[in-house]
Amino acid sequence: MNETDKSGHGHILLQLFGENRAEQQSPQLSALFVQPAYLHKLESMRPCFLVGGRGTGKTTSLQSLNFKSAQRQRINEANDRNYYGVLVRMNKNRVRAFEGSSVSMGQWQKLFAHYFNLLVCLEFASLTEWLEERSEIRLDAGSIDLICQALALSKAANSRALQVEIKKGIAALELQVNNPRTNSELPLSIAEAPLRSYAEALRESGLLGPAMLFCCVDEFENLLPYQQSVLNTYVKHAEPPLSYKVGVRKNGIRTRDTLDGDDLLKTPDDYAEIEIAEEGFELFARAVAELRLGSARQSGLDVPEKLKELLDELTLEQEGSLLGAEKVAEEVQSHLTGAPSAVKAFFRNKPALEVAFLKYWKETEDKPFVELANDWHANERTWVTRYGNYAYASLFALSKGNKGARIRKYYCGDRVLLSLAAGNIRYFLELIEAALSHQLGERHEWRGTLKISPLSQTVAAKAVGERRLGQLEGLADHGVQLKRLVLAIGKVFFELARAPTGRTPEVTSFTLGGDSAERKAATELLSEGVGHLAFEVDPRTKATTHLEIKDEEFRLHRIFCAFFEISHRKKRRTTFDARNLLDVLENTPSRASSALLGNR
Repeated sequence: MNETDKSGHGHILLQLFGENRAEQQSPQLSALFVQPAYLHKLESMRPCFLVGGRGTGKTTSLQSLNFKSAQRQRINEANDRNYYGVLVRMNKNRVRAFEGSSVSMGQWQKLFAHYFNLLVCLEFASLTEWLEERSEIRLDAGSIDLICQALALSKAANSRALQVEIKKGIAALELQVNNPRTNSELPLSIAEAPLRSYAEALRESGLLGPAMLFCCVDEFENLLPYQQSVLNTYVKHAEPPLSYKVGVRKNGIRTRDTLDGDDLLKTPDDYAEIEIAEEGFELFARAVAELRLGSARQSGLDVPEKLKELLDELTLEQEGSLLGAEKVAEEVQSHLTGAPSAVKAFFRNKPALEVAFLKYWKETEDKPFVELANDWHANERTWVTRYGNYAYASLFALSKGNKGARIRKYYCGDRVLLSLAAGNIRYFLELIEAALSHQLGERHEWRGTLKISPLSQTVAAKAVGERRLGQLEGLADHGVQLKRLVLAIGKVFFELARAPTGRTPEVTSFTLGGDSAERKAATELLSEGVGHLAFEVDPRTKATTHLEIKDEEFRLHRIFCAFFEISHRKKRRTTFDARNLLDVLENTPSRASSALLGNR
């Protein structure tokens, strides 16, 4: 393949793996849609909350329910789906305008409920026009008149005119909200009533037929707590043919209150909760990547069919060799001159990484080389087990002392990149795109079927981690603090991985200790970080009462592992004093990091 062809084909590949946002709405992205494993749960009649971080596929999945999306049309061709969906995104700039001391909380609730009613009914009106174009049935004038009355709008003759009136109503309301001290008071619709009236009108007219009507709400986390309580009321009291599908960031549900403060929204009584990260991510991600590879093959590119064949991986021994195991093994051999001849012969016949493992274990137990070598020779079965348990951890120490080493650990292979993405399809595609960009940009020869090298994958994983770290500042309310926490904890785990003396190897997660008030403050910040994909969390123990603070186990989001050169595997945990974590946010982060490291 000549350079011109390679450049053109490279552009096609980068475009295929670079288009990963549902908001782009390109025809190509729609053609590359893969149904996630949880879609059948989302399509059920029950209201659902779809929970996941940015880039996990919430918007894409909700968009696939939308009656006017290309994805929905593809789903219809493959299956008989008995629903029509509309999608409303909670724009942060607009919904946050519904607050201020000049208006009472009760009035803000009414204003926001009216605003949501208008937004959804605008989509219902668009759906009505779409359905009318595909049948001989029309929504009768009486029904349209009732909808206009429910929304406090002027009369409309048909669905098209209704959309115009609703847009006027939205504009008028936005002006009222932005000028809350003016004397003009708009009549407001009652919470949820116009939506139910509209859904029933569609059912009674025959336009809806036996199908359900899904109101999909995206970016629920952007709502203020009182606004969430309004929509919680809609969800709790949903009745056929209307159901709600809500996309929300993890930890983005700030309240489960409804407008009746004593009547909380509960799962599974009122809705189903779908955690995207727990819904077969690896199978889904492989299907997404392999569909893109298939598209590339149709364009004439020589790429493999399977993801595993695209991403080159390394054995432990191969990676050890690249990281300098031979050099370390020579150092170890030089310390065995006083060992018995049988022991020296024993180690001369071993692979370099196993010989180098002696140095790693010496730093762990602080015993002489000869003593350890004799013990290995005499108790080989014990050492085989030990090597199997700790060989991977020993890779992180191989480059210690090798100043200027470009790569201290490799991150490559389909399983590793899937792990780094940690349930986030956007991260996974970004990793592949960055690896392709490095591979094709380094003027590597593309002869035969394309295979991305371990080096390109590792450089890409480091770059994506660094890029995501830089983006934290703008994503979260406490973005600067979260970034400082990530940097401090990443540095601590890096040092723990490189210097095993007296420490547990492969420490990748932590719990909080110390004063209860400080633990609470640190936990709140870490929980916000979980929602913005700075951290991951698992409950270590279950709370026995609603007053007990859960003992949660946190870890850095795995997308940062290559940047900090720490293990992506979930292994052992440590305990950090919450005070030291909070000190990271003060003026002495380096001292706080040293305290975190010194207490191990």
